[in-house]
Amino acid sequence: MTEYFDVIVIGGGLAGLAAARTARLGGASVVVLEAHGGGGRARTTTKDGFSFNLGGHALYIGGAGGEALAALSIRPEGSPPPLGRYQLLKEGRMGVMPSTAGTLARCGLLSWRSKAQLGSALARLAKIDASRLAGTSMEQWMQNLELHSDVEDVIRALVRLSTYSADMSALGADAGVAQLQLGASSGVLYLHGGWGQLLAAFGAGQEVRIHCPVRALREEAGRIEVQLDNGSLVGGSAVVAVGGPGATARLLPGSIDWGELGGPVTAACLDAAVDHHPAPGYVLSLDRPLYASTQGPPARLAPPGAAVMSVVKYGTGSPDVDRAELETHMRVAGVTIEGVLHQRFLATMVVAETSCRAELGGLEGRPSISATGVPGAFMAGDWVGPAGLLAGASIASGHAAGLAALRHITTTASRQARNST
Repeated sequence: MTEYFDVIVIGGGLAGLAAARTARLGGASVVVLEAHGGGGRARTTTKDGFSFNLGGHALYIGGAGGEALAALSIRPEGSPPPLGRYQLLKEGRMGVMPSTAGTLARCGLLSWRSKAQLGSALARLAKIDASRLAGTSMEQWMQNLELHSDVEDVIRALVRLSTYSADMSALGADAGVAQLQLGASSGVLYLHGGWGQLLAAFGAGQEVRIHCPVRALREEAGRIEVQLDNGSLVGGSAVVAVGGPGATARLLPGSIDWGELGGPVTAACLDAAVDHHPAPGYVLSLDRPLYASTQGPPARLAPPGAAVMSVVKYGTGSPDVDRAELETHMRVAGVTIEGVLHQRFLATMVVAETSCRAELGGLEGRPSISATGVPGAFMAGDWVGPAGLLAGASIASGHAAGLAALRHITTTASRQARNST
């Protein structure tokens, strides 16, 4: 006998689990089908008391992703990074990162004229209607500001830090500016115990079937049939949250045209467990797309007196060259070689399935959750829907897809009831 669920969710990462929790809280019977072990890029691993995310992870607690978390009664536990300790690096010199009026005044890397211009630019940033920048790239937006070169270097570094994107000519200014505003207004958290905390909260009470790959889905007679290696499941609706556009399209029947979304956004990452607290511990380079961050503490990721650091290079090149750059930057951030207990190098870490491309209209130009070509089937991921970037986009689109799946089964049930009378 074929199993039936109100909602079948394909994919056990943040987007899929957000969709599943949304549908389950709405009263639907739900199953999550995960081809691998689950968790996606939110997986956390532990070793000798150290918790490692896949590269540097910071949760933006506001915006559409934060709203979805609140709607799902998920309250992440963590600590904000100590912005007062952040340093900028340029031509081998370090200076405090200007996150407040006081730190702006003390930043030794900028002239007084540049400090005044940067302060003015950051003050204006909060008042910008980011949605009006749709179709404009970050590169074009910065050129229109006519900034001093050293001020532009700081803005570029802050954009890389908040979006994980180094390609300013592709990234939509509506998305980039909105992310800068979000970081300045709501801030971020480093999560206690790592991002596995979110996975546990989303997955609580869910039926998740791991190592259960889906081969295809189709709609027939108002229901969704999901084909597995050893049979099939039937659902009233489905949410596809399996990663990027290519993986999603392979599950859907027919030809799908979402436009030229481009390839994934990648980074090279070096994670390390160290036996000391690095100082300064937080270094954002203006010369190169590099960033070092001691994630724990402040988050509880390491034993007392020890720490977990992540160093990121936005964009990837030769693995050997990238690793050497990351190791050098880690030493600049205060890690001593003899103090490193464990290291993990991620040569090509996917941080977003696609860039939010200006040429496609920015956030509004991304495919909608219903752009599957299959009635009753919806999709979610960090490249889907008009809200947010990175994990915020995954959570927001997953929540929206879960709500859409609920509406679909309710509407279908009502239509069938009317037809039977």
